[in-house]
Amino acid sequence: MVEAAAAGRTGLGFTDGSPATAPVIEHELAELVVGHDVCDVPAATDRMSRALHNAGRPGIAPDAVSAVDTALWDLKARLLSLPLVHLLGRGPRRGRGAVYGRGGLTRTTTNSSKSNCAAGPSRASTA
Repeated sequence: MVEAAAAGRTGLGFTDGSPATAPVIEHELAELVVGHDVCDVPAATDRMSRALHNAGRPGIAPDAVSAVDTALWDLKARLLSLPLVHLLGRGPRRGRGAVYGRGGLTRTTTNSSKSNCAAGPSRASTA
């Protein structure tokens, strides 16, 4: 879990990746977001992605960036007293939108994972 804090508010982000993600966040990414404009999340995400570019995809590097990115978006929404969905361009006036869920929050067997992947878009939801 990642906690990003400013002005007495805290945003939360998480990854279900390896515990090895934590040192990447602590030693590689924290310095790229601390002291920067908390409301410019895309700039923070760009800095983090560039810093870990050679670490590759997939793996702990993108898991770490994702966890921090999520915490920063959550923090921004809390600071602005807005629902996160409004910051992401969706809200009550926009109607329904696609939702992506990759799963993985629980460990599954290889056969179960293959079955879920094969189902693909048929498992897509709208919100």
